[in-house]
Amino acid sequence: MSKRTVGGYDGGDPILNVTLPNDFGEDIAVTGQLIGEEMYFDDGTGMLTMEKLYRAQDDKLVYGIISAIGHARERRAYRVEEGEDSCIVTNGSLSLEFNYDQLFELLAVALESEKEAAGAQVSEQVRRKLAVNE
Repeated sequence: MSKRTVGGYDGGDPILNVTLPNDFGEDIAVTGQLIGEEMYFDDGTGMLTMEKLYRAQDDKLVYGIISAIGHARERRAYRVEEGEDSCIVTNGSLSLEFNYDQLFELLAVALESEKEAAGAQVSEQVRRKLAVNE
């Protein structure tokens, strides 16, 4: 990812020019503010995942995720345009429109499938904290 600060936004976070790499479509360029980021490592798989979320100056959301295991990596980027009843998501080569009910249903299915894996991850984090305190 390349980024360059070009000024402030209402005295808050800087406005950035960022190009998010995308192995499954065109790279997605955004000028806006970083509104969220996360990085985590999965001990079970050895995968490092980095996520960033930007609010573009045109008020669209842009999301980038990079996952890596060893030398192998996968980079994805998406632009999300929020409407009143639906949103349009594009990865630089394909666009899909979802109404919000469909989107929430898809999210519920994804969360349910991750529930078991998340429980194991929380248990591992608790085990590590206890081991550090010993």
